[in-house]
Amino acid sequence: MTVTAAARFLSLALIAGATCPAVTQAFPSAPFGSAHRAVFPSTSAVASFDDPTSPCVLLATAGSWFSLTPLSTPVQLRATCAAESTKGNLAARVTYGQMVLFGFAAPPDDTGLAILTQLAAEGDARAQRLVGTLYRDGYRVPRDPRVARVWLGRAVEGGDGRSADTLGLMHYNGEGGPVDFACAYRLFVRAARYGDPHGATNAGRMLLVGRPGVPGDEAGSVGWFIHGALHGDADAQFLLGMAMLRGRVVSADAHGAAGWLAAAAAQKQPDAKAVLAELYLSGKGVSADARRGFSLMAQAARNGLAYAQRRTGDLYAQGTGVARNEALAREWHRKAALNGDATAQFALAVQYRMGQGGPVDADAAVGWMRGAAQAGVAAAQNDLGTMLQQGEGGRRDLEEARLWYGRASEQGLGIASYNLASLAYAGLGGPRDLALAYRLARLGAQRGNTQAQVMLGAMLFAGEGVASDKTEALAWYRKAADGGNRDAERIVAVLYINGNGVPRDEVLGESYLQRAAMHGDAQAQTALAMLLLKRSSPDERSAAKEWLIKAVAQQFGPAYAAMGTLYAKGEGAVPDQATALQWFTRGAESNDGVSQRVLCLAYANGSGVARDAAKAQRWCTAAAGAGDTLAMQQLASGFATEPVLSSATRAYWQWRLASTGDAAYESMLADSYDLGRGVAVDFGAALYWVRRAAAHGNVDAQSALASHLFNGLGGEFDDREALEWASRAATTSSSAMDLTGEAYLYGRGVARNPLIARSWLEKAAAAGSADGANELANVYQTGNGVARDDALAAQWYRKAAALGSRQAAIALALLEQDGGGGVAPTARAQYWLALEGEPSTNAGQPIATTSVAVAMQEGDRATWAALSTLNKALTGSPFAQVETGILFWRGDGVTRDRALGDAWLRRAQVSFAAQLGWRRFLEPARIVEARVRASLTEAERVRADLLTENLATTIPGIKVVTEKK
Repeated sequence: MTVTAAARFLSLALIAGATCPAVTQAFPSAPFGSAHRAVFPSTSAVASFDDPTSPCVLLATAGSWFSLTPLSTPVQLRATCAAESTKGNLAARVTYGQMVLFGFAAPPDDTGLAILTQLAAEGDARAQRLVGTLYRDGYRVPRDPRVARVWLGRAVEGGDGRSADTLGLMHYNGEGGPVDFACAYRLFVRAARYGDPHGATNAGRMLLVGRPGVPGDEAGSVGWFIHGALHGDADAQFLLGMAMLRGRVVSADAHGAAGWLAAAAAQKQPDAKAVLAELYLSGKGVSADARRGFSLMAQAARNGLAYAQRRTGDLYAQGTGVARNEALAREWHRKAALNGDATAQFALAVQYRMGQGGPVDADAAVGWMRGAAQAGVAAAQNDLGTMLQQGEGGRRDLEEARLWYGRASEQGLGIASYNLASLAYAGLGGPRDLALAYRLARLGAQRGNTQAQVMLGAMLFAGEGVASDKTEALAWYRKAADGGNRDAERIVAVLYINGNGVPRDEVLGESYLQRAAMHGDAQAQTALAMLLLKRSSPDERSAAKEWLIKAVAQQFGPAYAAMGTLYAKGEGAVPDQATALQWFTRGAESNDGVSQRVLCLAYANGSGVARDAAKAQRWCTAAAGAGDTLAMQQLASGFATEPVLSSATRAYWQWRLASTGDAAYESMLADSYDLGRGVAVDFGAALYWVRRAAAHGNVDAQSALASHLFNGLGGEFDDREALEWASRAATTSSSAMDLTGEAYLYGRGVARNPLIARSWLEKAAAAGSADGANELANVYQTGNGVARDDALAAQWYRKAAALGSRQAAIALALLEQDGGGGVAPTARAQYWLALEGEPSTNAGQPIATTSVAVAMQEGDRATWAALSTLNKALTGSPFAQVETGILFWRGDGVTRDRALGDAWLRRAQVSFAAQLGWRRFLEPARIVEARVRASLTEAERVRADLLTENLATTIPGIKVVTEKK
């Protein structure tokens, strides 16, 4: 046998016969644990004398064999015990029987069991206890609690106190028979009387908690603890120390308690070490010594005490009595959690959740949080609810979150009541219920949760879920503020400074604002700074700047904007636009909407900085994305210079603004759909948005809606409604004046009345309407309700052309064509007279206007202008038909179709011939058409003839003009 094995045997042999297990659980959560278990049951030799002082017994029980010679090896010790046993020494025979049974210095041999059983049968109490313990534990024999009871009972009758204690535990636990608390108590008392101090301890435990047949008697329990403690039982010393700390039966004496706890700790009682550690940590009953406290707690932790393991983790996390070490804190909390400590499970969950002492592990966090919550830890129940609400470590589950919040609230946790109130207020996981939210907020507030107090104040102030009561609201706000809640401090400050629902008191308000700022509230710091900047004192302005610097250090966006404003306006500092720009830029980069808007407008308009469309787009987009209306308007309208915004981008922001009911942008979006600017051309969508804008009172939209309804753009023809909208807008809109005049001129939606028509057309022309001036020219040219006057008509054509009327420009061009005299037509006239060369084009694709086409529209309005002209051409306007023909021939604003262009020019000749006033334009129109026809291929001419016939069908009254062969 090795020396180590011998040492183990001798240390266990020290308690040979003392096989009643110690109660290891912490008092009072579990009054009993395992009994004192014998590792080496002893045997009694068959002999006529009993000598416990022989060398065998002394060496085996004193633990000092290694210091004696020459018996210094296990083999020699076994030989000594064998010799003494042979001589008849009963004590040596008990020891030798254990050696043989458990294999001391030789392989285990059941001969040892025979030795012990024979001694027990002969009445040796020590052997009886050992054999009974073997049957109780099932070691080397079948486990049989009933047989164990028999042998232990014989030992008790022989006066063995430890057997009485063990047998008492068996009756207490119901081992080998029914539970019998009264019998257990009597056996514990006998054990104490037979000299076993642990029996006294167990008797005290039973009196402390009380059991059926054993009435509770706390004073009697302490008496037994004193008995056990005085006789050296470590558990009794611990329990007596606890009783002295509580001070219910004996006088509270922390110092005396510390003494007894120290005595128990010296015997390696783990609970005593843990409690004594707490005394050293708090300085109660002993001089505060954090290092000593940590050392004792760590010892108890290493002994497997879950509470001590958790507290050791706490101490590592706090750096109390030891260097702070989050990794070791997590390790100890994990050990305690695995040992079932619910509080440690909660602490470990927090560490996994926050990444303290190791990486974040959301799954582990949820698992341990759930374990702690199920064990009843209120804080864990609340935090599990939060994790489920936010979807941490898995899917979001509002229903289960509400369940855990409810359990925590039932335990009186104010924050859980607040969380329930927040769910009810927001309608999360169920219908919104303001009345329920109010009741829960009040519950949380009454439990002292400052967040609930703030919520309650807000609901009372606004009258949500309860009648408004600003006086009570202020009381709750102040209660939260006085409890250190920064939000409440700031709210109370604003209420008093503005006199909102309370008597105005700027001094009191500023004091609360100071408190919130001192507590680190960046919003309060910024507000306080802005308040101080209004004052003339240099010290206060300097203090304002310091507060802004503190707010900026927290990356509070509005503080950057405030610093920018400070330097831009020179408030409390020398005006410095460059520095102001730097602050606004920092604010914008930190997503402060105010700073982004400032930069958006500054770069877009060149306010204090050089215009920069790219930077304007960047900051306008950022601000608009956060809902800033001014930024949206910039993006919807485009920038004044360097237009970098795509049409699609402008259309998107027009839609965003139009969706809010902004009539100007509803009208602008309608234009985009009409023109295909950033979106596909969609007259139906344009009609929808222009109708909304018109209903919201936008005059331009009302005029545009009238035009759509007159022309059927968007699929609706309604002359009467069109006239109603035109009449509404005609008080200020020149285009609406023109539309109203045309309605009376042609009898569209109203009885024809040339006199009223001319009045409206004159108003339109005077207001700058090119179409109005052109229609007046047509009136005088044809004598529609007035005497024909070619000279006056020519004057109006010139005015209309100057205002931008293309059809008036065509009339003047045809007149130039007809004038002769050797004077070359102007560049504008050449375009319409087909004298300018045709622009090149890709097959079937629209082409851009040429440089000399000064009368033409540019960009996305070219198609719209061509379409508008086509609508007039279809109603029989000869100049519109000429314009349509030239546009198709050139491919200007429409897909190029030279044959279709020729067909429309031939249709125009029929229209000119139909009225006396137009006939002077007939011959010039024929000359233009001849030029166009000469440019066509033979196939195009054939197609042009077919198209002319189709136009005759589409527009009644057309006379097909064929080419002479």
